[in-house]
Amino acid sequence: MINFFRKIRRQLANENKFSKYTRYAIGEILLVVFGILIALWINQRANYNNERRNEVAILNEIRSNIEGDLTELNEDISYMDSVNDGSDFVINYLKNFDQPNSEFNQSVLKIRTSPHFNPNTSGYRLLVSKGVEIIQNNDLRSAISDHYESSYPYYLKYEQERIEFRIHHIEPALINYFSWINTGSSIWLGEYTISQNDYNIIKSEDKFKKLVYATIRENGLVQNRAYRIKNSIIALSKLLDNELNNK
Repeated sequence: MINFFRKIRRQLANENKFSKYTRYAIGEILLVVFGILIALWINQRANYNNERRNEVAILNEIRSNIEGDLTELNEDISYMDSVNDGSDFVINYLKNFDQPNSEFNQSVLKIRTSPHFNPNTSGYRLLVSKGVEIIQNNDLRSAISDHYESSYPYYLKYEQERIEFRIHHIEPALINYFSWINTGSSIWLGEYTISQNDYNIIKSEDKFKKLVYATIRENGLVQNRAYRIKNSIIALSKLLDNELNNK
């Protein structure tokens, strides 16, 4: 094709038909420019389609991630309910009974519980690597960024504070008054036991009771934040579903 155009230009030049040569040359230039523009459009269109496929794949992965996160969070909330129930039982038992029993020991074990949330961030990490601007929906892009950059880290900060409270306050008190028996017979893996003498001490003194009340407060703070994260996950799930249904 190139040789064909060259022959025409050469023929017009040899015939000294300058005006025709000029018009032809301009036309050839326009044809080349038009061809380049078409190639660029095709390339841009291919890149656009590829970005949309990547966007859908990433959104699906994030959707799957937060679905698993919601399941784990619900389990953690259930454990935190057990902490509250166990703490209330211990307080009431100390007020009303003079001897420990197995239910009291099991309830003390729950006080030590501090479930840890481990969100799956593979979809969001992939999004960051591709560039968050790949998500066209501004509201969805903002919601995803806020969820992973603000909500999750803030919640994990609350969890870390509870873990430190357990390490520095709960565990030393339990070691001081209770003995650990590893039964492996339940989800709690074992139980604490306490001698009658140590039971009399924690019953008569306010120190251990104050610790249990503080446990209820710490657990309540984390659980309240957990419910907020749960609502955030549900809201983000709806946004993702709406976006994916429109793709």
